[in-house]
Parts: sequence; C-alpha cells; structure tokens
Amino acid sequence: MNTKPSFGFGKLAEIHPSASKPATLVTREIDRVAEKLGFPSREVPTRRKRRIAVDEPTDQLNLRAAITDINQFVEWCETERMSYREGFGRLVAMIAKVSA
Repeated sequence: MNTKPSFGFGKLAEIHPSASKPATLVTREIDRVAEKLGFPSREVPTRRKRRIAVDEPTDQLNLRAAITDINQFVEWCETERMSYREGFGRLVAMIAKVSA
C-alpha cells in the first residue's frame, strides 16, 4: 500500500486561517520575512497618484523660467502642501490684489 505521510496536518479542508490578525498584517509579516531571507516580491509596485477633482475646466501651461525661480516655486508649494495648480492659482490671486 502506497500512502502519503500526513505530517500531522490532516486534510486541507481542516486548515482555516487564523482570525486573530487581519490578512493585511499577515501579508506584511510574510513579505517582511521573505525580504529578509532574500526573496524578491513578485507584486508589481503601484504608483500612488494624488489627484484632487477639479470642478472647473483646466488647461496646461508650459513655460521657460529661471531654475532658481522654479525651485523657489516648487519649494513654496511643498512647504504649503499644495499642488502646482493650487500654487499657480494663489499667485494669480495675488496679481489680482496688486492690480486692484
């Protein structure tokens, strides 16, 4: 008679996942251990996109500007935690105040 050893696990139908931890925590632990042992992840990394819906029509503007000015604008937007679109809107609002 040719029987396979059970190794004490019984039947596959008897195995149930632990309800003590959410699946995401278990997955993270598995990924952490696998990475520690040198196994690369097979999952494709997804790029996060911060998209805020805009109610008004938009267009694109490309311009040539001094690098120092661009760097200052980017730094200002990052400091204020706003998108370039929002920063441009603030600058236009400032122009309107000065012109009034």
